[in-house]
Amino acid sequence: MNLPPSQIVPVLADKGTFIASESSFYRVLHENDQQHHRGKSQACKRKKPKGFTATGPNQVWTWDITYLPSLIKGVFFIFI
Repeated sequence: MNLPPSQIVPVLADKGTFIASESSFYRVLHENDQQHHRGKSQACKRKKPKGFTATGPNQVWTWDITYLPSLIKGVFFIFI
């Protein structure tokens, strides 16, 4: 079979066999340099995020979405 560890572990579990956890499979594959991207699509290329330097007010903005619990269901808080 040519399956990823995320599918090997459940198949073996259905047969009543336990060899190792999914993370152990991935660790062994990585240690033996056998963990590579498969398929037609290319692996994601990690890019370093752009750095921004503000030289004056209102040049660099950011945001954050945080859900705050409340006592009333369906009520959301907006803080600006």
